[in-house]
Amino acid sequence: MRLSNARLRLSGIFWLVFLSSAMHFPAHAQTFSLQTDREPVTSLDGLWRFHTGDSPQWATPGFDDSQWPLIRSGTSWTEQGYFTYSGYAWYRFTIQVADGSKPLSLLLPRIYTGYQVYGNGKLIGGSGSIIPTFAPAFAADPKLFRLPPGNTGPQTIQIAIRVWEYRPIVSWVGGGTLRPGSAAGDSALLAQRLEWLMTSQAQQFVNVYAYGLLAAVVGLTILALFLLHREDREYLWFSILLLAGAADAVLNVEGFPDTVPFLLFRLTDEELVAISVLAALAFFSSVLKTHRSFWWWIVCIASAISPLSVAIYYLQWTLVGISYSLQLCCLLPAYVWIIAALSIAFIRKDASARLLLVPAALLYGAYIIDSIAYISVSLGRRKLPSANIPLLQHPFPVDLLDVVRYIFVFALLIFLVRRFSLARQEETRLSTEMGAARNAQSLLVPVTPPATPGFAVESVYIPASEVGGDFFRVLPGDDGSLLIVVGDVSGKGLKSAMTVSAIVGALRGCTLRSPAEVLVYLNRVLQGQIGGFVTCCGTLIAADGTMAIANAGHLSPYLNGRELAVGAGLPLGVVAESSYDETHFRLSPRDRLTFISDGVVEARGKTGELFGFERTAALSTQTADEIAAAAQSFGQEDDITVLTLRFAPTGVLEA
Repeated sequence: MRLSNARLRLSGIFWLVFLSSAMHFPAHAQTFSLQTDREPVTSLDGLWRFHTGDSPQWATPGFDDSQWPLIRSGTSWTEQGYFTYSGYAWYRFTIQVADGSKPLSLLLPRIYTGYQVYGNGKLIGGSGSIIPTFAPAFAADPKLFRLPPGNTGPQTIQIAIRVWEYRPIVSWVGGGTLRPGSAAGDSALLAQRLEWLMTSQAQQFVNVYAYGLLAAVVGLTILALFLLHREDREYLWFSILLLAGAADAVLNVEGFPDTVPFLLFRLTDEELVAISVLAALAFFSSVLKTHRSFWWWIVCIASAISPLSVAIYYLQWTLVGISYSLQLCCLLPAYVWIIAALSIAFIRKDASARLLLVPAALLYGAYIIDSIAYISVSLGRRKLPSANIPLLQHPFPVDLLDVVRYIFVFALLIFLVRRFSLARQEETRLSTEMGAARNAQSLLVPVTPPATPGFAVESVYIPASEVGGDFFRVLPGDDGSLLIVVGDVSGKGLKSAMTVSAIVGALRGCTLRSPAEVLVYLNRVLQGQIGGFVTCCGTLIAADGTMAIANAGHLSPYLNGRELAVGAGLPLGVVAESSYDETHFRLSPRDRLTFISDGVVEARGKTGELFGFERTAALSTQTADEIAAAAQSFGQEDDITVLTLRFAPTGVLEA
């Protein structure tokens, strides 16, 4: 009740002031003259006739508007007694010109939401949406309208402006004309004035443009770093954060034309903000290696649904300020989470948190302060301090939040460049170690097998990376026998290569010749030394062609294109004290025996098709080079090892 009485008192004071002003402005006060002193341009700021509602007759020159009240043209009607009014309303005034035949124009400042301008009863232009709709297009910028030409000599032009105001926007910025600046007169001069107004308006966004340009350049640079090293996902998240911010800056600088629905502009803006916040959550959780808990996902969901606050615009359920407040309430948990996560990591002496806490706390702390201040005002509470503290007005405005944004971008850029440099140093170190391991492996797994009287042996070894996990040994015996050991270490890279080194070193010191005993020996050597397992096949071929094979989970060899039926025992390194059975065969002169690793059968083509056992069996009678080349060209994914043996006892002519 006290609020209603206060409003009545304010309304009474307003009308008292208004009536006293009207006493100084008689009924013809809405007439503006270009005849006095023959000025080429005259200001139209002053008192215009005003009436709520809508009627086509109000555009006609002869309509009697003397009973309409007068309101000031440079102030919204919301501030002049029409507190919550939205919908249609009309302004009327007249312009006296000295010579109607000269080109004259009318300059109008921004008028939300949409309007039409009539000159002497004829429609001469408009902007924005003039028909009621839930998703209007806004008259966002000042406009210039050519006045209808007349005859030579003095005459009067009746101007009527039909305005339609979108209900939510009235509660936000007010209805009708919002600022002074209306003028009429020489078209060329007014065109220059419009250009100056647009330039001045653009200067207000220089800081936004500068931030958008910086964010775009840095974002694209970081994205390039990610494309070079796709495993470093933090570069991707940071580039998305910056590029979304750059796109949002461009959106706000360019604004929206009067043919694009304002809600589409707002939805795009809020989606870009949500994307930026989600990318920030992913970036900091990745850099800090935090567990993405239930509450982290709740924060992400709240940020993701923040653009839905635009639905309140569309449905016109409440004030625009409330809609903004709901958006900010969805984003606030993300800002709090980022600062809290960095603070906890800082306490735990995390190196990344030490570098990122201050810039992130400045930025997201400023966002929190601004959000709370805006929500307080929107809910009718007292105005709280915000982070938008002006620091510079000329040559363009800069506030504290702008400076904080720049600090944030530069700090994170330095952090990522330093991180990238350290990662490359580590890669160089690992590359050097890999090179040394490759050289050592080439000595352990020689390309050319030793002399093997009675046997023609060929071998090919093609690692999938710099070092591989396959191995083979060809060990001739003093009795003319030949021991062949072929195997594959699970996994790839340096760790597998080190296991290969251990196996080959163990074989060098092994005097056993029985394949089963060799596998038992290797299994004992590897127990507790490796994290994975090793498949291995041992074969002993006597000088007369008698052959014994023991297998530890490896692929069976092929004899003359046919896979041998060899029992598969457990791989090495899985179970202590494993035992292995031997299977016996006999080779005839010119028989061809082929050993392969799973890199042959598991080669994968572009369509995802495997090389497979059928192709392998069909090729198993060819040379080692031909088999390996066929698998590699099909699509190598793992180490490829092929060892072929042709039994050629002394005195038997090879084919």
